Amino acid sequence: MTRDLFTDLDPSDPTLPDPEGPLPDIVAPGLDCLFVGFNPGLRSGSLGHHYAGRGNQFWRLLADSGLTPRPMRPEEDRSLPGVGLGSTNLVARATASAAELSRAELRGGLPRLARIVAVVRPAVLAYTGKGVYLAAAGCADAPWGVQAGPLFEGVSDVVVPSPSGLARLPFEEKLRWYKAVKAEIARLRPQKAR
Repeated sequence: MTRDLFTDLDPSDPTLPDPEGPLPDIVAPGLDCLFVGFNPGLRSGSLGHHYAGRGNQFWRLLADSGLTPRPMRPEEDRSLPGVGLGSTNLVARATASAAELSRAELRGGLPRLARIVAVVRPAVLAYTGKGVYLAAAGCADAPWGVQAGPLFEGVSDVVVPSPSGLARLPFEEKLRWYKAVKAEIARLRPQKAR
């Protein structure tokens, strides 16, 4: 199911796309995992930090799954590459709800994501919500966890529940899938198993 989204990319150009919107991409070469969200929420956009919404469980999920060595705060998001993680969004503009984004707007974020993946080459892309993955992949349904075929060659796709406090799944169910990200990293990069 790998799609050739790199066709229009110049392989001799190792530069990241220009920053867009209120949040910077948190990336570095060779990340273990790059988390991909829909777009920043209004609070994250105004504070300038990823997953900063009240009630957002992202940082707790990272710590409780063992992806980070300790609980972190949104203000520490720029230190994520130090533990092999990164964060970006399909759409740069902040909204109160991802429901405000059109399908075309979400699909329009793919070339930018493709450039980031081409430069960073993460082992895993973790899509924070089924809707994020479905929009990126252009498919109608997908299971939680590791996907059968990658969207980008050489990168494993993992679908995890949205960390938003509005997502109705119990925390333990969300945590199960964030642990699956850690397991996939350990499978792909056993020397980095923590």
